Amino acid sequence: MDPGLKRPIRQLSTEALQQRLEVDDVLRLARPILSDFAGRLGLDNHVVTYFDGEGWMLAIHGEPGVVEAVSQIDFRPGACWAEDSAGTNGPGTALAEGRAIEVFASEHYVEAWQPWSCAAAPILTPGSAAPVGIIDITGPWEVQRRQALVTAKAIARAVEERLRAAMSVRDEVVRYAFRAAHASGDGMVAVDGRGEVVAVNDAAARRRVLEAGALPPRHRAALLRTFRAPAGALSASDIRLELPDSPSLIVSPVTHDGAVVGAIIRVPSSRSGSARPPGGRSPAAAPAGGGSASARYDFGHIKGSSAALGRALDLARVAARNALGVTLLGESGTGKELFAHAIHAASQRRDGPFVAVNCGSIPSDLVEAELFGYEAGTFTGGRSDGNAGRFEDANGGTLFLDEVSELSGPSQTALLRVLQEREVVRLGGSAPRRVDVRIIAATNRPLPEEIKARRFRRDLYYRLNVLSIEIPPLRDREEDLADLARTFLAEAQAELGREGLVLGGEALSALRAHRWPGNVRELKNVILRAVATASSSEIGPADLLLQDDEAESGTVAWRNGTLAAEVGGAGRKALLEALNACGWNFSRAAGRLGISRMTLYRRLAQHGIARNRPVPTAGQG
Repeated sequence: MDPGLKRPIRQLSTEALQQRLEVDDVLRLARPILSDFAGRLGLDNHVVTYFDGEGWMLAIHGEPGVVEAVSQIDFRPGACWAEDSAGTNGPGTALAEGRAIEVFASEHYVEAWQPWSCAAAPILTPGSAAPVGIIDITGPWEVQRRQALVTAKAIARAVEERLRAAMSVRDEVVRYAFRAAHASGDGMVAVDGRGEVVAVNDAAARRRVLEAGALPPRHRAALLRTFRAPAGALSASDIRLELPDSPSLIVSPVTHDGAVVGAIIRVPSSRSGSARPPGGRSPAAAPAGGGSASARYDFGHIKGSSAALGRALDLARVAARNALGVTLLGESGTGKELFAHAIHAASQRRDGPFVAVNCGSIPSDLVEAELFGYEAGTFTGGRSDGNAGRFEDANGGTLFLDEVSELSGPSQTALLRVLQEREVVRLGGSAPRRVDVRIIAATNRPLPEEIKARRFRRDLYYRLNVLSIEIPPLRDREEDLADLARTFLAEAQAELGREGLVLGGEALSALRAHRWPGNVRELKNVILRAVATASSSEIGPADLLLQDDEAESGTVAWRNGTLAAEVGGAGRKALLEALNACGWNFSRAAGRLGISRMTLYRRLAQHGIARNRPVPTAGQG
């Protein structure tokens, strides 16, 4: 490696960069997280960047002047910063070592990189030893951002959580396609979008289609090349892979939300053709939120002592002592699934299965097959022995129907019949199968309003809603907020490797004043972000980066007697008073006002207040 390099060795053409941008699924999931962190952190003098698993930069966010400055050394999308192209550097070395790392100033091997400091963290996924991407925060070495490495780790962790959720859904999609596909003696393998094996049938195992449980490298490489084509083109027909000295492989891509998430691979037997899955196409989706063997949480996991929460818990404990139908009502993020787990864990059915189904994520043409199952021969190419549905999976236990209001009309009718008769008839069959299932339903929509709008059956509502439990939003649990925040603070410190942080009194006041549209889930994320970015041991209001919807809409909002946001002349006066009181330190002024720093910048621009000079207060001339 030449230490006198002026730019990394490898660069992508415009066309090649565009192709990577189109197929990089991690980036698609990471973009909103990168934008959110970049906007809320106010990256003065820094940029936050994303690199793929081969070291190619694909995205950059931050202060425009810094973006322009780093572009002079080709620290920009389309350049490869892997070590073999750029020597020792934050993203390249983090990629090589598979761990978070900071490379400061002269620690860079190439002299041209030495004016900069890089803090980079890998994005890892379950079952993959190598990073699938890198998050990097870069800025001039002389203004090195405190906690940059912790922040990079926090962003990477947020992306990993989103990836895990997406992969869980996608793997279930592929498994559903595998279950639905008709083997006809074919060797059959299901793989995810990375070419990793998800499932395999006996015929494939006998024919040794796999090597040590994985696709042979050249087969996997050929498969991944096919995945780079647009999803629409791939889903139109089967693809035949012909490799020298190898049996033909027939690939049926599986798509979900417009993206290829895996494939069913067949090695045809001598007596079969290339049958496709049900309906002559790859199943496009399967339920997000599959069943689990048992409940993961009990009442001890539900934290809080507020009267509102206490009323909900009292009803939930009553529900645990009987087998009545339960409907959990509450906004997103209040913990409805947590309550469902706890009710099951305290009930007489605790030793039976707990099966969770997200009704809103199942395509309407698959709902009844998923809930009630289907018999052999129901679908062209369906499983030769049929398939049990979620009701049968939950027999003897509890079936949790989340987002039940999203079920289509025909699915509601079929569900009502099962609840009335306590038996299911698989699609394509006639023989009823008795099921002993306790139903817990959940919705964030008012079902009476859905009934009035003729979107939900009244008789199904009365069948499900024997016992209704309303889970309070966080804004109605003010006395719980401090304890919840401290619990999440301890968890976040353990997760991010920090210690000794405390929530200051002003921070707690800001938390109490916030409206919490995202409820407990939002609080947990706010605390995680504060732990990642706090520059001192005491977390203050500015570290929380709270932003009220009311403040953003330009209406009046107050926090503990201070102005959060306001329009007109009084707003300009409040801004100037806060800035002068804080010596024109934007972070402190934003904290004093109870708004994020980016919101402060927008308010300054709206009122024509220059950022680079103090404005005299009254009497100063």
